[in-house]
Amino acid sequence: MFQRILVPLDGSEGAERAIPVAARIARTSSASIVFIRVVPAPARVGTFGVGVHGTVAVQPEVEATEKDLADAASYLEAITTAYTGDLVGLDTEIDVATGATSPTIFLAARDEYVDLIVMCSHGETGLKRWVLGSVAHEAVRHSPVPVLVLNEHGMIPSAPDATHPLRVLVALDGSALAETALEPAAHLIAALADPGQGEMHLLRMVDLPSAYGKMKSQAYISDSMQEEARKEAEKYVKAVADRLCEGPFVAFKLNVTSSIAVSTDVAGTIIKQAEQAESAEPSARFDVIAMATHGCGGLRRLVMGSVTEHIPGATRLPLLIVRPREDETAGKESGEATKVEVTEVETQTWVGLL
Repeated sequence: MFQRILVPLDGSEGAERAIPVAARIARTSSASIVFIRVVPAPARVGTFGVGVHGTVAVQPEVEATEKDLADAASYLEAITTAYTGDLVGLDTEIDVATGATSPTIFLAARDEYVDLIVMCSHGETGLKRWVLGSVAHEAVRHSPVPVLVLNEHGMIPSAPDATHPLRVLVALDGSALAETALEPAAHLIAALADPGQGEMHLLRMVDLPSAYGKMKSQAYISDSMQEEARKEAEKYVKAVADRLCEGPFVAFKLNVTSSIAVSTDVAGTIIKQAEQAESAEPSARFDVIAMATHGCGGLRRLVMGSVTEHIPGATRLPLLIVRPREDETAGKESGEATKVEVTEVETQTWVGLL
């Protein structure tokens, strides 16, 4: 699935931490890597003076921009040399562009026929750290391809083993659009993990008010209704797991597990479920969160979209953001499940209520 990977860099060591991860994915997927550095357009483009007959003349100052572009190109060329050990044997390209950072990166992804962006959200300290951080948030709405957002405080293990298989948590809400994150997540974890050492965990979120909430409007949510919702969620997630275990992607050799969580705080529960295992046994820790930006049709799409927007800045774990393509969303806003098949492995199902 991943044939061309785009790695945005801002000149900082923090942003460069994405390079080894992108190289691991590229090597397993036989993909090429495009390094891009965006040079912001200068706010001041010229000097003003009085011309002939009192007219105002503009003298463009293109030298500064040209120097910035040349420096950016030299930096990217130096990067390919500095990371030779990671990039040896891989096809690499460099791209220097000017403009607003986020739109320019996403436009380059489209023009370069990229199918994955790998980036570190906090490339620099101080106010500059928000430059690539804002790109991660903009990816929720605008990225044409999946984006793997790495965090400076939590990176993907470089040497997974049998005691700590790489685990991706995929957040689902019962809709077909949320399921569009499954295939990219399967490809990602299979590319990063050794054969047989990858695991995909399906977390079915149920946004159901408490039966004993403080608001009177919640009074009608009885224990029996909650139990019925939990059973439906469990039935759904087991069906998805079964499809993942019966498909043609058995070469991935992924173990598939699942759970459900009932909470009105969807974003907080996803993060808690993913991060609470950090103190647990190595085999129980999650390494990546994966989710689609818009999981439900109609007004619910806005709810899931806002959930994804909150997570990039709130979790220490790497996050795979998948924005469904138009051809994937057409006719699927009714919430009907799609058929997604990945691996032929034994499914383990457990229920965890938060």
